[in-house]
Amino acid sequence: MRFGTEYRVAAMMATAALFTLAGYEFIRSASTVLFKSAYGAENLPLVMAAMPVVVFCGVALYGWILSQLGPRRTLLVTSLGSAVVILCCYLVLLTGSREITPVLFLFKELYIVLLIEQYWSYIDSSISSSTAKKVNGPITGIAGIGGAVGGMLVAMSAESLGTESMVLMAAIALIPAALVSNLAYRFFGEPEIPSKAESHGHLALSLFRENPVLVSLIAIVLSSQVIAAVLDFKFQSLLSIEFAGNPDKETAFQGWFWGTLNTSVLAFQFLITPLLLSFVAVRWVHLMLPLIHLIAISAAIIEPSVFTVALAFFLFKAFDYSIFRGAKELLYVPLGFDERYRAKEVIDVFGYRSGKGASSVVIVLLQRAGVLMNNYYLAIGFAMAVLWLALVFPLTRNRDAETDSSRTDQ
Repeated sequence: MRFGTEYRVAAMMATAALFTLAGYEFIRSASTVLFKSAYGAENLPLVMAAMPVVVFCGVALYGWILSQLGPRRTLLVTSLGSAVVILCCYLVLLTGSREITPVLFLFKELYIVLLIEQYWSYIDSSISSSTAKKVNGPITGIAGIGGAVGGMLVAMSAESLGTESMVLMAAIALIPAALVSNLAYRFFGEPEIPSKAESHGHLALSLFRENPVLVSLIAIVLSSQVIAAVLDFKFQSLLSIEFAGNPDKETAFQGWFWGTLNTSVLAFQFLITPLLLSFVAVRWVHLMLPLIHLIAISAAIIEPSVFTVALAFFLFKAFDYSIFRGAKELLYVPLGFDERYRAKEVIDVFGYRSGKGASSVVIVLLQRAGVLMNNYYLAIGFAMAVLWLALVFPLTRNRDAETDSSRTDQ
């Protein structure tokens, strides 16, 4: 694929992600607040415990659709299908049903990663490693603009329009995202798809036995998402106390928080990530991230407060959206179609969400046994950051030399 074409592919998929993430900011804050209003913040781990089953079914369905339709039509179907599901949830919300809130909460966790990872699968299939080092940061930056704008719009409109109306905006945003991503495929073509004889199945699970990098990746993703879950639970419990009895005001605050996060992280995405990936060995980039989280979580443990917990959560999300994303995607570029379109979805959709869900199962069981888990969230996050640090070594062994070489099919 020609150099200029690589940049155009990256730009179009980044634009699709911009619309998708803008819509996600509307549904993220709204669905969380609606669920807490209906069932309480203490039941967030309970609903998250269902996440592994929901996401596994979603990834399995995706793998089957991919086998039937190919990557372009699969992305189109999952994009428009997600919009329809969200619209239906909105209409049910208007009836006053609180039972739909866990459905909405769980679906928003599934659809966003399923769509974003499909954008990245196409990008990773269309650009070389050398180009990826330059553009992976800006790709996340362009997409992040959508998140920043969406968050700020939630902050400005939630109190006047109501939390339920935010859900409708998420469905509408998926329409231009579907159109732009579909045009990218039509303009630049689909990657070469293996024959049925060469395919590793709908989910390509056999590849995890053959490629230790995939095993290390999913282990890191799982541990990192446990950190995300426990920091989120701690953050949400503190906010429920702070904004007790005022859900619209809390929705506006959460919109401000996520909007500020997405705005601040643009510097990482456009400037720091390209520089790090171009001039620092991939191994050292991966090692830096858990070390930073260890420091931030330690500060929150020493002095637990809304500020310190929010800061630790803020830093985790900021690096996850920028440097970690860019460095992780480099590892997929030299791999084949099934690794990039099937194993990647298992890692970055099922792995991302199951890390939260599996930890939630344990948390729910311990809560039912009488353990006050809110007192241990930060300690769990610290332990998982230590595990993440240890897993970087097998992940990045000899990977710098491999990612420096461009794939021969481009």
